[in-house]
Amino acid sequence: MITHINYNHFYYFWVVSTEGSIANASKLLHLTPQTISAQIAMLEQRLDKKLFHREGRKLVLTDYGRLTKRYADDMFAIAEEWLETSKGNDLDYVRTIKVGISDALPKSLVSRWLAPIVSGERAVNLICIDGMQPDLLAQLAVHKLDIVLADIPADNNYYLKVYCHEIGKSEIGLFAINDWVDSFKKDFPACIREKKLLLPAKNSPMNRAIEYWLHERKLEVSIAGHVDDSALMKALGMQGFGIFPAPIAVQDEVEHQNNVTMIGKLDNVFQSYYLFTPERLVSDSIIDELVQQIRQE
Repeated sequence: MITHINYNHFYYFWVVSTEGSIANASKLLHLTPQTISAQIAMLEQRLDKKLFHREGRKLVLTDYGRLTKRYADDMFAIAEEWLETSKGNDLDYVRTIKVGISDALPKSLVSRWLAPIVSGERAVNLICIDGMQPDLLAQLAVHKLDIVLADIPADNNYYLKVYCHEIGKSEIGLFAINDWVDSFKKDFPACIREKKLLLPAKNSPMNRAIEYWLHERKLEVSIAGHVDDSALMKALGMQGFGIFPAPIAVQDEVEHQNNVTMIGKLDNVFQSYYLFTPERLVSDSIIDELVQQIRQE
């Protein structure tokens, strides 16, 4: 039975596995590659398990090495979280908050949600990172991000140590360029048969909700394409590629910035929005306050 290990050795293993090579780790740790190799060898001997194997000149994690790295990710993320608390009473300390933003979100809503952080009394350095929701949640789970804003709830098929908070919802409208609105021969919703329709990504909940709405009303329309990025969808809609959906919560902005008009509302179709936080051992007052402020809007 293993009663203790050298956590310096464990830390060197984690840095090598994170950086991808002993050479990269040696630069970060300011140690020679020989020293790091020897320390990891001692850890493997202590565990009686191989953590790495070589494929040509490349160092690759073994199955046990991958398992160990997952534990190391959690352990050193918690350690970093703990060290942050030591700075809590320092008035000059500027807190860095890393926010992952799903690329499908309207950026005006994001700026509205994050405004309390920027305008608050605490000194905060806000870092915003755009990306695809699964990638952002994976980073959140290992504490590389502090929060993630997205428009799809957590997928139960993936085990991620994150909490999902619903922070609001908006009705959905269909928008078209102004020239089309004036030329439509029929009223909404029949008028949408006259032009092509731009829809969200095929597998998204919003796309399924709109397709169901169309089916319920026996509306057969031509689909111009499926677009995951909300900004790109608006740009394509502004250029006349098709009628497109957007949240009514940002109707004024969509109409003024893109020279389009909302032609109608999709009854019983809503877009929900979510804020994800990591599973933490130490409560984060700034993040807790942000969740409450967003929900009160």
